[in-house]
Amino acid sequence: MAVLQCDIRRGRTPDQKRIMGERLTRAVHEITGLDIDNILVIFREQPGQDLLEGGVVLPDYQAGPNGEDLAGAAEFEARARKRKQS
Repeated sequence: MAVLQCDIRRGRTPDQKRIMGERLTRAVHEITGLDIDNILVIFREQPGQDLLEGGVVLPDYQAGPNGEDLAGAAEFEARARKRKQS
């Protein structure tokens, strides 16, 4: 039995989580040979304020037109600009 625990920021749609779970399950199956019925995926959703990346609190997830994380991308770009100025 394989148990995958995925901590993600709150805000993804049920469809996004379903697709992510299906693809993770398929990848574990292909890599390990485990039967699909023996792979469990658990999503634990957290608000952005409960997650830090590079020591910086993350903004809440903001879905873009293709599901990309607009808030996260903006935060990443802001940190990159700040590093260049240092």
